[in-house]
Formats: sequence, structure tokens, C-alpha cells
Amino acid sequence: MKNRAVWMFYPMLPVLIGFYIPIILVAIEDGFFSSGPETSFVAIADLLLVLSTIRMVAVAALLATLVGLVDAVLMAGTRGPLRGLILILLLASFLIPPAALASAFQACIGASTLRATVRDEIGAILMLALRWAPVAAAILLAAASMWPLAQERALRSLPPGVALVTRLRGLRPSLLRCVGLLLLLMLPAAELPSYAGVETVSQRILARLTVGDAAEGWRLAMLMVTLVVPALYLLSSSSNDPERATRRHPVDGLPALRWANGFLWLRVLPAAALLLVLLYTAWPQASEIAIAGEELIDAVASIGLELPRALIASTLAILCGWRLADGGHRIGLLLLCLPTMLPGSLGAIAVARIYRPILPLWLDDLPFLLTVTQMCKLGALAAACGFVATCVLPASERVAAQLLPPTRARWRIRLPRALPVLIPAVGIGVALVLGEVEATLLLAPPGHPSTSLELHQMMHFRNDEQAARLALVLAILGATMAGLVGRYWKRGD
Repeated sequence: MKNRAVWMFYPMLPVLIGFYIPIILVAIEDGFFSSGPETSFVAIADLLLVLSTIRMVAVAALLATLVGLVDAVLMAGTRGPLRGLILILLLASFLIPPAALASAFQACIGASTLRATVRDEIGAILMLALRWAPVAAAILLAAASMWPLAQERALRSLPPGVALVTRLRGLRPSLLRCVGLLLLLMLPAAELPSYAGVETVSQRILARLTVGDAAEGWRLAMLMVTLVVPALYLLSSSSNDPERATRRHPVDGLPALRWANGFLWLRVLPAAALLLVLLYTAWPQASEIAIAGEELIDAVASIGLELPRALIASTLAILCGWRLADGGHRIGLLLLCLPTMLPGSLGAIAVARIYRPILPLWLDDLPFLLTVTQMCKLGALAAACGFVATCVLPASERVAAQLLPPTRARWRIRLPRALPVLIPAVGIGVALVLGEVEATLLLAPPGHPSTSLELHQMMHFRNDEQAARLALVLAILGATMAGLVGRYWKRGD
């Protein structure tokens, strides 16, 4: 029992240093535990905003999961031309920053038209759902690709329509977990709802901290944590599925349905439209082509400098989540998920107040605190993907691994088998790190080549062309990562 607690401590070390220790210390300094005459009144008033945020995010997560379910069923259950390109376009659109998209659309159709189309809660739900639907499709497609061979053969012997319905029913156990993961990832989202004129709890917390009402900000954050813990509990619940496929299924035997091909091409039109809008906005209109080319090269260089750090942060976070799931540390998984549901500025403020005064000058000039904070924000993604990677391991391999020393069995047997799930998770984590704004604004060292900071400054000064060029480079990077990720879901095309 003692060894088990010790082994849980090491994967929890980044989130302890980057979230729990500074959060607790700063909350105590700000008087979180002090009582005041207006505490209950403020909590009741803020409860309505918390519930409305959860309702909006839950509806968006459910809608995104349903759209992703249809995509995953058709991608996994049919064969057709350019399936890889469709997957690449869907996943590449996720890496485009929302601010750059909003700026590009404003440049194309006008700000007044944009406000008229999305200026309500329905607009916020639709924007969130369309942005996160490719992630839901990736999660469900990964789950479908690891089905038992016998079950896959049985499905291919059925008529095409019946087989697709059966596949859809077979993915139902993964739907609740997918909805829970998307809910946790969307909760701190404030950028897209702000374009629709919808206030979220993340905006209210940041406003409380900004105006000096820090204690109420911390209480509002604690209220959010308390209400969402049941979703964390469901997300980390185990399911018994002992027999899994030990290799990927070939494409032979899958039906080629024209209507499925047409639907997928229709489904990918919004992603293609986003890329075309970016391309149109990025094309030099107010500047010369030579200057635009230099700006494009500078954007590639900036992303190239930031990409290794994002890759390191995402890889370490995903490995920590997988290690906790592999060891069966359910409490550790819950603690790993908690930082995800709170605004990034909350943890960044705490980290800056606690660690910056005691850091040596040479370390303060490095993005160390920023990397640790962004790792903590990937907790829900790391925990969910680690849990899925553990579940898809065949029962025979788990039993055989018990005959080896624990360390060798974990890193030489179970980790390689989990890579088809962990590598796509690392790609999604890189996208989230590159697009993170709140913690970057507070913790990035001077002169740090941050893509999100550059976009933020371009939006502030209305440099739509430059922002679109940078977003276009991000989309190309997303397409490249999606192409690499697609290798692990490829069925022989």
C-alpha cells in the first residue's frame, strides 16, 4: 500500500507544483476561508451563472459528441476515396485559433453580420460544438479501431445498413465518457462564448480577480469544482471489456456506400470553408506580396520555436495521465482532472504570486512556469486518454505482463500497446498548448516566441492579414499532425 501511494506521487508531482500548492497558498492569502456577511448572497447569485455555463457547455458537448459519432461510424464502417484527407481536414480545423477565425470572418462578411448570426447562447453552443466535434470523432474512432477481431468480422457479414446501426450501438458505452471529457475541456472556454455575447463563469472569475475581489473569485471557482466533480467520477469509472483486438482491422470487407461518401464530403465542407476564408484573408491586399512572404516565414519560424516546448508539455502530461491510469490510481486521476475545469488565468496568477519571487533570475527568463501550468490544463485529456489506453489492452497481454517485473512490464509491454491512443492525444494536447492565451499572457517571459501572444496582439491592433497568415500556418501544422495521427487509425486504405 505504501509503494502504491509513492508511485502515485511521482505522476502527480507536476500538478501538485503547478496547481494545488500555489492555489491553496494564494487562496489562504486572499481570505478564501474567512467569513463575511455577503458570502452566502454572492454564492447564490453566482450559482445561476455557474449552472447556465454548465448547461450551455453540456449541450455543446452532447451535440459535438453526436456529430463526432456519425463521423466515426461512417469513417470506421465504410470505405471510400480520400478517407485520410477527410480526417485531416476535420482535425486540422481544430487547431485554427477562434480569435483568428472570428477576425477572418469579420474581414470577409463584416462584424455586424457576424454579430447578427451568433449573438446569443445558441450561437455559442453551435460554435463550441463545431469546434470540438472533430475531437469527439477522433476519440470514438480510436475506440472503434480497437474492437475485437471476432466482433469486427461479425459486423462485416451483416448488410451495410444494419452493420452501421450495430456499430453505432456498439459505441454507446463510449459516448458518456466522450461527453464528460468534452464538458471538462469546454468549461474554461471563454473566447468563443464572448463572441456570441454570452458571459461564462471563467469570465466572471477573472473579473473578480481583476477588480480585487479575489476571495469571491476563489469561492466561485470552488463552487464550479464542487458541481462538476460528479462528471469527473463518471469519466474515471471503469468498465470491464477484457477481450480487445491485438491488431488493426484491414479495410477489406467494409462496404463502399455512395451516400456515406457524399455525407462525409458534405460534413467536411465547413472545415474547407474555414481554410478558404483564412486563405482569402491572408492573401496580400493592404501589403505587398514580398512583405507577406516574409511575414509567413516569420510565422513558420515562430511556431517552429514554440512547437518543441508544446510537444514536451503535452507528452509529459499524457504520460502522467497514462501512468496513473495504468496503476489504477483513481483518486490521482480525479485530482489530475480538476485544474482543467478552471480558467487558465486562475492557476497562472497563483503560480506567478508564489514562485516568481523565489525563482532565480536565469530560470525566470525561461518558460518553465508557463509549461508547468499548461501541463496542468491538459489533465482531463491526459486522464481520459490514459484510461482508454489502459482499457484497450487485451486481457491476455495484461495477464502475461504480470509475469514480468512491474517496471519492465509497464514500459516495455503496456506502453507500446497504448501508443495508438496516446500519440493522437499528444497531438490534441499540442494544439491546446499552442492556442492557450490566458496563462501565456501572465507567465510568458519577455521575448518568448508565443503563437497565441502574437495572435492576441494582432487581434488587438486589427492586423487581420497577418493573423490569418499565422492561423493558416497553424492549420497546415494541424493537417500534418492529423496525417501522422491518421496512421494509427488507418485500416489498409
